[in-house]
Amino acid sequence: MPRAGGGERGSTTVEFALALPAVVLVLAAVLGGVRHAADAAVAREAASTAARVALVEGAEAGERAGETVAPGRVTVRLATADGWWVARATVRVPGPMPDATAVARAMQP
Repeated sequence: MPRAGGGERGSTTVEFALALPAVVLVLAAVLGGVRHAADAAVAREAASTAARVALVEGAEAGERAGETVAPGRVTVRLATADGWWVARATVRVPGPMPDATAVARAMQP
């Protein structure tokens, strides 16, 4: 004589096995997006720091100051354009996501 509800146990396991990969994929995508947003915030901070320091102390000092925001993770390049210091900061992102970049400007005196 079969147990009452005995067939439900196997179907629950199958449903869980089918749903688990989708849940893991969504979780990985959310975590990747959060990480990319954090990298973008680091790039913005580095670019704005570089532009402010370049305004007072020059391009080399600005690049050094921007790169100290996240040593070894961020690259900062400064240029001048139409009377502005333009700082571009890039954080290399491993994997399929694009690099996080930010641009900041400071008007030259």
